[in-house]
Amino acid sequence: MTDNRYLTTSDFSPGHRLKEIVHPLCPSALCISQGVIPSAEELRKATLILITDPEDEIQMLFEHSSLPPSTPILFLSSGTSLPSFFRNYRDTFLLDYMFVPAPLDVFHHRIAFLSQVQRISVEHHANYTTLNRQLDALSTRDGLTGLFNRRHLTASLMKVMENAKKNGKDLSLLLLNIDFFNTVNKISGQKYGDFILNEMAARLTTSSRNIDSCYRFSGEDFVVLMPGAGLDEAITFTEKIRKACSEKPFTHGPKTHKITVSMGLACLQTHNPASHDDFINMAETALFLAKAKGRNRLQVFNPLSCSEQLTPRKSMAFLKDSLQRIMERTRSSAIASVQLLAKNVAGPDHQVHAATVTHYITLLGQQLGLQGQHIETFHNAITLCNSFRSLLHNDLISKPEQLSYKERKIIDDLPFKLTELTTLFDYFANEREVLLCQGERYDGTGHPRGLKGDEIPLGARIFSLVDAVAAMNAERPYRRKLTAEEIILELKKGAGKQFDPFLVAQVFTVIEKNRLLNLDQHILEQARMDLFNTFPQLQP
Repeated sequence: MTDNRYLTTSDFSPGHRLKEIVHPLCPSALCISQGVIPSAEELRKATLILITDPEDEIQMLFEHSSLPPSTPILFLSSGTSLPSFFRNYRDTFLLDYMFVPAPLDVFHHRIAFLSQVQRISVEHHANYTTLNRQLDALSTRDGLTGLFNRRHLTASLMKVMENAKKNGKDLSLLLLNIDFFNTVNKISGQKYGDFILNEMAARLTTSSRNIDSCYRFSGEDFVVLMPGAGLDEAITFTEKIRKACSEKPFTHGPKTHKITVSMGLACLQTHNPASHDDFINMAETALFLAKAKGRNRLQVFNPLSCSEQLTPRKSMAFLKDSLQRIMERTRSSAIASVQLLAKNVAGPDHQVHAATVTHYITLLGQQLGLQGQHIETFHNAITLCNSFRSLLHNDLISKPEQLSYKERKIIDDLPFKLTELTTLFDYFANEREVLLCQGERYDGTGHPRGLKGDEIPLGARIFSLVDAVAAMNAERPYRRKLTAEEIILELKKGAGKQFDPFLVAQVFTVIEKNRLLNLDQHILEQARMDLFNTFPQLQP
């Protein structure tokens, strides 16, 4: 007689009550008994699997490709020890083991527990899959444009070249560059520059073929891989891309510019590159030539082009443009590396301060009508100064109390250290003067030279003022963040002493126009009036 309070081996036979016991607790459980082979669909749909088969048949089940690793498996047996196969599969599947006979309440608890494990496991596997997909996207996609990045281009190009050679197919590589992008970016601001890059990526994607792949190569450089396209066919496709990029203006809010692109094209069967690097270099050489010939054009790679098609004047333009592109990349790379090094030492506060100062510099530079290249020089100087300051004296600038006289002297020597460090980079000559004089005061009491008034370079005067505004508007280890009213008062008190009064007046205008501070308009107007009374020459 069967004891209904226990689960026994007699319940395992087909048609007996194992399913009747399990399904009220877990309707989607799959009960596999001896001689029953489940289908792939049954394995995929099951949220819990109970097995009563011999060990050899169980091992065949574990090797089934349709068995999800997130599904718990409960092995029921009248044995007295764990089967040997548990050691082989315990890291791959969620395996559990239960000896019978067993009390039904214990069995019910085990089913409920494994059902909960299954829900958690499914969620874990879903999150794991999503995370892997996101990590893959982060490692292969450009964060700004969403196009594939240079790292993915390197991996893809080697495979595509290998497949094309193996199958006797052709392959074309197009490298394009946005003409005068740095100038537009400096004049109209980084936000508009980012819009151009995003819009350019969208136009490339829509104007290329479905089988083509688009990449952001670096900065304002993009690559389009055209599988199966020979030289003539690629030229036709490339002209379509060029028109899509240049015929419609890039409009974002009130800002609009008509953008042109220069292009370099290389073809696998025509030019026979020895490697993927050689393929890219061919397209880049052609791109440089397109730049030298006047931009807004396509140039097909020709090893004789540089010597036969360039006049001495055009050759000079070619070399100047090539060197300028190399220097810009080197300059940007050097600054980014120094900034990253400082971030690792000083933490995120350094990056926040640098970003704030850069933003203020842009606004003040635009208010003064400065050219983009000058604003860029000030950006570089500020980034280098903040980075080197953090690297050299992070222990001092992060102190929770005021610096001693000796410690202040160490900080005062910073301009000389900055000048010495930037001599390692010949292309930071313009920034070096700003860095050397950023400690000067308008009244001549500063350091290191004791320069006064207009003797101090404009960039250094701007830097001193903007860096102070950003510092006052942030928490510091030795003091709290100043209120908006206190910042205005400090600027007014410092005018003519630490700061150029003309620049202070311009900063008041920048604060007002861009609402940088949560400030009563009357307070700002009164501060401006007091400034004009003290310095009548500033009145419009």
